[in-house]
Amino acid sequence: MNKVVFGLVFSLVVIFVRPVEGLSQDLQSYYNAAKESYENKDYESFYKNITEAHKLHPYHQIILYQCGIAAAHVGKPQEAIAKLQKAIYIDALLDLSKDDFKSIHDTPEFKSLLDLQQQLQQTKIRSDTAFTINNRVSHIESVAAGNNGDFYFSSIHKKKIIKRDKTGKVTDFIKSGEFGLTAVFDLQIDKKNNVLWACASPMPEMEGYDSTLHSAVFKFNLKNGTLLSKYETKETTASVFGDLTLNKKGQVFISDGKTNTIFMVDEASNTLQPYFTSEEFWNIQGIAFSADDRYLFIADYIKGPYRLDTSSKKLIQLEYGINDSLKGIDGLLYFNNSLIAIQNGVTPNRVTQYTLDPSLNKIQKAFIIDRKHPAFGEPTMGCLNKDRLYYVANSSWGAYDENFELETDKIQDLVILSTILK
Repeated sequence: MNKVVFGLVFSLVVIFVRPVEGLSQDLQSYYNAAKESYENKDYESFYKNITEAHKLHPYHQIILYQCGIAAAHVGKPQEAIAKLQKAIYIDALLDLSKDDFKSIHDTPEFKSLLDLQQQLQQTKIRSDTAFTINNRVSHIESVAAGNNGDFYFSSIHKKKIIKRDKTGKVTDFIKSGEFGLTAVFDLQIDKKNNVLWACASPMPEMEGYDSTLHSAVFKFNLKNGTLLSKYETKETTASVFGDLTLNKKGQVFISDGKTNTIFMVDEASNTLQPYFTSEEFWNIQGIAFSADDRYLFIADYIKGPYRLDTSSKKLIQLEYGINDSLKGIDGLLYFNNSLIAIQNGVTPNRVTQYTLDPSLNKIQKAFIIDRKHPAFGEPTMGCLNKDRLYYVANSSWGAYDENFELETDKIQDLVILSTILK
């Protein structure tokens, strides 16, 4: 999902941050002051104000980039290189040809930075096209692998669930708006119990948007599409249920990116119960259990992945000894002591396998599965079928106009990419 809108230059920057009163205003104020100082060539003031903005939002690539420019202007070359390096790991297309870098342009460190930028822009392809679907109006967000070669797809725009059987035949498994479906984000299949779970939330991008509707989790009979249960939030438009996962017992957990809360389905009481939240979170997305359910991994779109101990409820942010940015993770899967991260908040977009240490608290290395794949629009979420990864390569978030109408000339047929994981 297109979580955040960022400016790319010294224009107005729209930044979603923690819901602390006054924080975003302070951030915008410092950023605007930095802009004015830069335009007036008052580089000391520029440095001071952009540094304050960075303190409030240390993860934003444009602020990091401007911090690098400011440091170069005030004679802090090492700081400039460090900030610029962090920025291009998030966005490898940032402009490093500006006159602002005159003071460091001929240094070995800056030349190494230019080499790194070129490396980060290189295309890497490991996945092949599993199949395509000639559907440009549904806006598919996620894919789930069923039994006997069947696949299921969630539709944001059409508010439905689509099925593709092993012969390639495509049908509506759950029709548009049926059972009160809103924009369907994620699907998970409990093969043992022959159940399909779906989470959905009302979104302006869906047909017939109605702000009085509720986010909900749906339980369907996988054999015939019968609705078995529905679990709704109490408040309207208070949540965005973006991702869903199951533990080994078949219990259902949902991430709410709007309130930064993990919810759990309580089938005994037929309710959704808050399971965990933290002030650490800025914008949670993908969630995935470790193989033994001891840990729940939670992707914060801004800050990177966290690990929650399901017994003690102790939360830690994963350590990492790599330079790659962990920002922009949408879909998250756990596989053989590694996390499969679908990152659409970095440029170029990529899918990365992050290998964890034996204690599962540190990322040891990163392996790019796909980067800048020619099938990419906005990659979003995926699923595992044994050791094979399937994921949506080109979700349609960028194809809406200002009135949330789909511009079909901007959309390609749906592409599902796939690869064997190691």
